[in-house]
Amino acid sequence: MRVSINGVLGFTAVALFIAIVAVSAVALCTRNAVPGEGLRKIDPVPEHVTAQNAGTAAFTRIGQLRTSTKPDSAERRTVIIVTPWLEYAASDAALYEELDTKQRSLRSAISAYFTRFTDADLKRRGETLVKADLLALVNSMLVLGKVQAIYFNEYQFFD
Repeated sequence: MRVSINGVLGFTAVALFIAIVAVSAVALCTRNAVPGEGLRKIDPVPEHVTAQNAGTAAFTRIGQLRTSTKPDSAERRTVIIVTPWLEYAASDAALYEELDTKQRSLRSAISAYFTRFTDADLKRRGETLVKADLLALVNSMLVLGKVQAIYFNEYQFFD
């Protein structure tokens, strides 16, 4: 009996495919797999928000921030990249000037916020609570007005 290499490769490919499908089915049925876990709902772009909400403007000059979390029990830090932008009343020129003047201190305060929590703490809190905390933090720094909302163009954790 002569064994063909093509037959062996074909059989191996079919067996591998069946194994992958079976393992995936078992993982989904036993709820060990959570498709989409860790994915975030993307925030709208500034142009879309200001077009939808008449009378609002976007302050996007904070830019991209790279910071790290508080060390966990194994002394590991996680690098976080976040690009926040702020929504405020378009008619409030004084607030825009204050935001522009305090840009560095806003960047520093936002970065410092993430260093107070571990990676697990931030993921447990969720993006919505993090945004609420940051909105309160930013508004506590402002004198001439208040920011209406904070959005993230980018919010990534790198282990």
